[in-house]
Amino acid sequence: MPGLKEGSGLLFLPICGGKTAMGSESRINVALDGMSKLACVQLVSCVGSRTYAFKIHSLWDTEGPGVVGVLKREGAERVWVDLKLHDTPDTVALRAKAVRDAGGDIVTVHAAGGVEMMMAAVENGPPEVYAITVLTSLSEEEAHLLTGQPAKAAVLTRARLAKLATAAGVVCSPNEVSLLSKRPELKGLTRTTPGIRIAGQAAGQQARFDTPEAAIKAGADRLVLGSAVTKAENPAAAFDAIEAEIAKALQEMGGA
Repeated sequence: MPGLKEGSGLLFLPICGGKTAMGSESRINVALDGMSKLACVQLVSCVGSRTYAFKIHSLWDTEGPGVVGVLKREGAERVWVDLKLHDTPDTVALRAKAVRDAGGDIVTVHAAGGVEMMMAAVENGPPEVYAITVLTSLSEEEAHLLTGQPAKAAVLTRARLAKLATAAGVVCSPNEVSLLSKRPELKGLTRTTPGIRIAGQAAGQQARFDTPEAAIKAGADRLVLGSAVTKAENPAAAFDAIEAEIAKALQEMGGA
């Protein structure tokens, strides 16, 4: 990441200027994707508990469960282990338990695995289990081919299954979050939205995406952001700018 260099024995910390977040709980999850342990530790110590959670997957794979404790010692309020579990209920129960035992706070499962599988994660895993509905990297056409339904219909079906399984929340793209926010039968499910891109940022692998402001106004409870923060010259200032955009959206919505 800019500001952080490894390999020569010299370490340059990222610029961490920025104000301390005050007031209500953060709506931002920061994805630590494809980063070294050293870079992750420095970013967590820079932004710290200002996020809702730090999301990891490759770091869990390369460093093992102990990395959860490392991030928490550096100031992470919560650690989200993004395993996207999709297997038999017994296997999912064991893997979710491993996340819980490591001190993880959130784990993801694929809603396509069914109610029993999701319940196994809820009963054995960390405090929050999020159900992945339809991956944001899938286009509308691909989602339809894979699920046999339009993306919005598939997301709604899978969100209903997640609710039956008593999952804490669902993960969906900005394209579908408005639909879920209006369904009374889904009340209580947290809606977390990846596929977030700040204005002018390249879409990358995301096929169904939008800006922080648009996602919040559509009904997202929390957002997942990666490179907009992790690759910024000043991660804390980038975080501040996104928080300001979210606050503006909420104010325009009447302080929702």
